[in-house]
Parts: sequence; structure tokens; C-alpha cells
Amino acid sequence: MKTAIISDLHLAASSGGDVLRDPEIRAVLMEELRGAERVVLLGDIVELRERPLGAALDHALAFFTELGATVGDVEVVLVPGNHDARFAEPLLDRLSLDDAPLPLDASAGPTPGPTATIAAALSPARLRIAYPGIWLRDDVYATHGHYMDLHLRLPRAECVMLAAVSRFAGPLPDPATPADYERIVRPLYGLAFGAAQGRARRIRAELGPSEAAWELIAGERPDRTRARRLKARAARAAFPVAVAGVNRLFRADFESEVSGAMIFRTGVEGAGELAHRLGVDGGHVITGHTHRGGPRPGEAPWHLPGGGQLHNTGNWVFSTPLHNPGRPPNSYWPGTVTWVEDSGPPRQVELLRDREHADMVDLAARARGLDAHPAGVPG
Repeated sequence: MKTAIISDLHLAASSGGDVLRDPEIRAVLMEELRGAERVVLLGDIVELRERPLGAALDHALAFFTELGATVGDVEVVLVPGNHDARFAEPLLDRLSLDDAPLPLDASAGPTPGPTATIAAALSPARLRIAYPGIWLRDDVYATHGHYMDLHLRLPRAECVMLAAVSRFAGPLPDPATPADYERIVRPLYGLAFGAAQGRARRIRAELGPSEAAWELIAGERPDRTRARRLKARAARAAFPVAVAGVNRLFRADFESEVSGAMIFRTGVEGAGELAHRLGVDGGHVITGHTHRGGPRPGEAPWHLPGGGQLHNTGNWVFSTPLHNPGRPPNSYWPGTVTWVEDSGPPRQVELLRDREHADMVDLAARARGLDAHPAGVPG
């Protein structure tokens, strides 16, 4: 079966960086998806941590409507991630009511509420929810990859909070089941979703909290003011001390280095540890989550502990801290589709490599300016 996989769309992001909000870029993706026999939306499809649920869906429905019209009567599988974990809640509730364990590939149809709204927009395509992942072939397992946050040594706020939960809930076993991960991640995801429900429907923020922190500490930039450069240097000087304190408090091993190389390394290592503990590391494992597509042409394979290979679907978000001017665009550049067919390794297609940095900056700015009238919703 010819399967197209995309992840990390973050539709309705307050930054306006969700590039598929733009009709022209949606058209580029839809052209690529024509002829797909199945589409997998591999997590963080709708941004549910920055707006109330209804407002987020208002922004996202134009994408789902165009996707259904493009692919027709095929199956669309939504695999929730950490930013849209709410979509997995009815499935998890059903398993709890049945006193059934959470397998690697639990599956359910849409239920009344947000998934039914998405299913209606997707028609004539058929929606199915899979969590925490889906077997695409006997040797290909796909999951958003958010469980890897329990193994990342990058001191992102979410990783630190999960370390705090682990400190009191107890460490993960090895090997581990999806339920072992869920007892740690699910409380945090519920809190993040609940906090968003009281926010304004219209938000215009150029950077989210994680992006703002990265922009502050991740090196000098020539366009910064002198005051901003001094603030960044002070933050970088204090950062190792703060990380050391977190490590002592939560018995963690976060690294104080924050560089592109370190982020890439810890991402691959964390995904490898996740695949190992779940016992899926003997074949191909496809994740999203880190936004770093690959392996890209010319890169060595990303080997897994069990002899398999790791692949990442990249993202569809433009973020100025990660995307400095320059060509060719770096490995976090949006616009990647991963294809899986009946045989052979997964292959990736990069659809937006020809886009200019300035054009993407303008696109995000226009999206923030038009936030009062989300796509598909009358003003």
C-alpha cells in the first residue's frame, strides 16, 4: 500500500509558522499526495496547547477539507502526538473501561467531539485514530515519538517536567510498554491542554515559549540589539548552573550544551532508546516530534540498537530561531513527506527546498496579521 506520512503541522500555531495555513503551500502538498492509498498524520497535527479547542479546529479545518477532497475515499490515520494528545483520550478511555492494556497500535474510529468534526471535514476520506503508533508493514512502525522526551538529555521545559513526574512516579522499566510511558506523560499532556482552554481565541505571538528560550541562549545573532546580546550572554552563563541544579533535584542527566549538533545527537539517541524499550528497533521506525527530517541525502543511516533504522518525517512549521537566512535551507526546514510502499526503505521528498527565507518570514507575518479570520471561517 502506497502510504504518505506527514507530521508536526501544528495547525493553528500562534506564531503563524504553520505553513499549511497558506493555500499556495497546501496546494504543493496536495499535489504530492495525489495517488496516495493511505495517509498517516503522525502527530502534532493541530496545535492544542496555544488556543482553545474550538479556535484551533477553526484554523485547521481548511486543511482537512482539502486533504479529503484530494485523496478521496482512502483511509487517513491520525496518530496523536504530545501537542494534540487530546485526540487519543477517547481511545484510552475505552481501553480503561474495558480493563484492556494499551498495545503498540491501538485503533479506534472517530467519536462525538473533535475527531468527529475532523472526520466530517475529511469526507470522503475515512478517519481512523491510532495510538501510540501504527504498523505500516511487518517491518515498519510509525509513532509520533513524544515518548522519547523521557530519554532526551536536552533540558527543554517539557523534558524537565517529565523528569519531575518520573522522580515521584518511579522510573521507566526496561523493557517498557506504552502504558509505562503513559503513566508519566499523560498527566502533563492533560494539564497543557486544560491550560489552553482558558486562553484567548486570537493570539499573535511571534515565538512560543520554547522558541523564545532557544532564540535567547542559542548563540550570537548579528541582528540583535546590544541589550539583547548582553541578555543572551547572561542567560548562557547561568544556564549550566541551572541545568546542574535540575539534575541534582530530579536525578537526571541533562546536558548544559545547547547546539545544533547536540540537539541532533540527543534526538537520535532518545528515539533509539524509545524504540529499544518498546521492542520495535529491529526494523524501520518512523518518528516526528523533533522536527529534524532525515536521514537526508548524503547522511549516514540512523542505526537503532536492535539493528533497524530510524527515520524522521520532519515538519511543516517555519520558525525563525531554527531557520536563519541561507541556502540551502537547514535540516529543520519545513515541507517533508515520507513515503512507505510494499517493499524497500521509507523515502523522503522535500517539497519546499526552493522557498526563500524572506518569503517564509513574510508568510508567517501575514498569518499572524490574518489571525482574526482563520482559513475557512467567515470574518
